[in-house]
Amino acid sequence: MTLFSQKVLLRAALFGVALFFGWNAGATKVETYQDLIEKAYNLSLQKDRLQAINLLVSATQKESKKGPPPKELLVALEEVSTVFYSDKAQQTFELALSLRSSDPALAVSKLNEAARLEPDNLQIMLEQIRLQISSGDCDGALKVVQKHRERNPYSEDLRLVLAQSLVCHGKFQEFQALRGPGDLKKNGRELYWQRLDLEHAFRTGAFAKGRDLAVQFSKNEPTFPEFFYWTWKLNQSLKVVDERSGTKYLTMCKSLSSRLMRQFQAEPRLCRNVAEVEAETKKNVTPSE
Repeated sequence: MTLFSQKVLLRAALFGVALFFGWNAGATKVETYQDLIEKAYNLSLQKDRLQAINLLVSATQKESKKGPPPKELLVALEEVSTVFYSDKAQQTFELALSLRSSDPALAVSKLNEAARLEPDNLQIMLEQIRLQISSGDCDGALKVVQKHRERNPYSEDLRLVLAQSLVCHGKFQEFQALRGPGDLKKNGRELYWQRLDLEHAFRTGAFAKGRDLAVQFSKNEPTFPEFFYWTWKLNQSLKVVDERSGTKYLTMCKSLSSRLMRQFQAEPRLCRNVAEVEAETKKNVTPSE
């Protein structure tokens, strides 16, 4: 039994005891969002993920009318959306992740296999969308993520892949509206939004501003290769020779550990521009006489 299942069983048991004593006391109990969380965990334990998600989204929408939704609701929604119910599905998913950079086509096949086992698992869906973006299927990625966002508008990971799909598609006004001025440091996804800011700057011609941001971001997170790529790319647009950033990007990507690959899993284009940088680097090498 997984740790998640053990936790759900314990919560369900405690919830049942509380209800028993409440009924025996003859008290009329108004259903709270905490009660709905317990119901959702019980539904999840029965592998009824979709109904559990719908219940929690409905509860979150109701609580949001009073103010910011309770953290417990959002945590529960994340848990029931992403938990694996079977070892087979999780193993297939993990295999897909390991194949992501070396054999993307096989990774897609394995993700499809995992999705057949657990069709509503958010972890699987997110990785499928990321691979669509990585392969350049911007339109397909956007359609898929919009469909899932209608079901669950509270997932920060879905919000991020929506932004990535919008930038991939060149829908910059929609991206900026989604980006907003919020403090992204709170949810641990800041560097991915910053990377999108750099691509947005490049594709809208704000080269100098983008280059300055890229230099700043790379100092703050020196293990993320994409900041060095965009520093190189934006300098190239400014007609500034920047062998250092290009070389740094190539070195980091060619020695990227499995730990860092997993750490930066949320970046669809991680180290996807190696061939471009290599080609430009060779062009700039002066032949020896």
